[in-house]
Amino acid sequence: MTTATPAGRRIDVRMSPKDLINIGVFGALYLVVVYAISMLGFINPPVMLVALAASIVAGGIPFTLFLTRVRHAGMVTVFGIITGGLFLLTGHPPISFAITVACALLAEVVIWAGGYRSRRLSVPAYAVYSAWYVGPMMPLFYARDDYFSSPSMQMMGTDYVNQMQALLSPGMLLAFDVSTVVFGLLGGLLGLRLTRKHFAKAGLA
Repeated sequence: MTTATPAGRRIDVRMSPKDLINIGVFGALYLVVVYAISMLGFINPPVMLVALAASIVAGGIPFTLFLTRVRHAGMVTVFGIITGGLFLLTGHPPISFAITVACALLAEVVIWAGGYRSRRLSVPAYAVYSAWYVGPMMPLFYARDDYFSSPSMQMMGTDYVNQMQALLSPGMLLAFDVSTVVFGLLGGLLGLRLTRKHFAKAGLA
């Protein structure tokens, strides 16, 4: 389907089999990287925050490489729907899925502004997309007791839950939310640098 914007620029949202394969492959790579690093958070809550920050930065590599395959509207949004949906299936709250899709739409707008050809815009696009990390912890603002009494948290043990309650104050949560964009910028810059230095030379971008 093709639609026209008020400015006259046409938006083609048709997906070819190659587009869908790229979304699937790079979505899987992104999930593996994010999950592999985030699993370190099982050690203790302070390590969890460090691991989340590291996963945001490392996730910029597959995401930026994915953007080199994006040539029209809809691909980043579908990427967000698939990855957000899988996060939902693994226990993330529904609001996290909604935030992930919203972040994907905003990232889509960023790369659309560059005609899906600007590699520099991949940096702010990834920073915007990385804001989905606020979603899993969003219930701590409006259902804090339910969050810590959930079966998944109780499985972590009493000491882990107590440390997490002490660490994740409202101020810390707000700082974490802001930092997702900062670490997203770092991840985007890392991905862009590797794309230019290595992936492009290897014919991967």
